[in-house]
Amino acid sequence: MLHDQGLPLRLWAEACNTEIYLHNWIPHRILGMITLEEAFLGRKSDASHFRIFGAFVYYHVSKDSRKKLEPTIELGVFVGYTKTPHNYRGYLSTLRMEVVRRDVKFDEEKVMRCSLEREL
Repeated sequence: MLHDQGLPLRLWAEACNTEIYLHNWIPHRILGMITLEEAFLGRKSDASHFRIFGAFVYYHVSKDSRKKLEPTIELGVFVGYTKTPHNYRGYLSTLRMEVVRRDVKFDEEKVMRCSLEREL
């Protein structure tokens, strides 16, 4: 996942956590082709929050976190999920750090275009 998206190798822990999170959503044959969450809660799981690993993400910067003329958006890369619903983990290359944010917009088409250009 890291090599495919051109991300630094120091994000290997985030890639492993994301893979484990996604693996837990795979239906199991032993349970009758349902996920672990469906077996535990007894209701259908919602997988609408899944995103492409390495997609470009735009994070909103709140008024409290910025000064008057600073930008209201930070550009990052999606690297994983959190236990809290609707929170996503991202990597900010300008700060070289991982962050957890709630107000995000995904640009998954840009990832697809970049990977297609690499193949050509």
